[in-house]
Amino acid sequence: MPTKKKPALFDLNVEKILDHWGVPEAIREVIANALDEQALSGTAEPRIVKRRDGWHVTDFGRGLHYQHLTQNENPEKRRKSELVVGKFGVGLKDALATFYRRGIEVKIRTPQADITLQRAAKSNFADVKTLHAAISAPSEPKRQGTDFILRALPDADMTAARDYFLR
Repeated sequence: MPTKKKPALFDLNVEKILDHWGVPEAIREVIANALDEQALSGTAEPRIVKRRDGWHVTDFGRGLHYQHLTQNENPEKRRKSELVVGKFGVGLKDALATFYRRGIEVKIRTPQADITLQRAAKSNFADVKTLHAAISAPSEPKRQGTDFILRALPDADMTAARDYFLR
């Protein structure tokens, strides 16, 4: 039986977390990213559904890459700003940090990787712990788009997040 490879840890460089952000603001960022991907890639409308394993925010675009966790804003979004809604000025890694701080378990499935969150020591600094994205081989390499699974998410927080959008 093959052994499961240990996930690669990608430092999100988040030590201080946005205290004023609640879970609805973090979900807003995920939804905005899904809507932006739909607009930029011309794919189907994202789905937001509750399943046994949690709330799913799913888009059908190109799929999140771990490199997207490094930038505050995608250059493609800046070039095509008339198409996108993600203009809240805060990035995905801030949303991930908010979920972690508020006890919402996150799993991201893309064709490129599965991503979860964990605190770990910074490279070469064992006494400084920061939030990392744990990057594993994709469980669904043939999937299209990105599926954010949010466990332990109260329905009221999803409702509040949806209220940010006028669709």
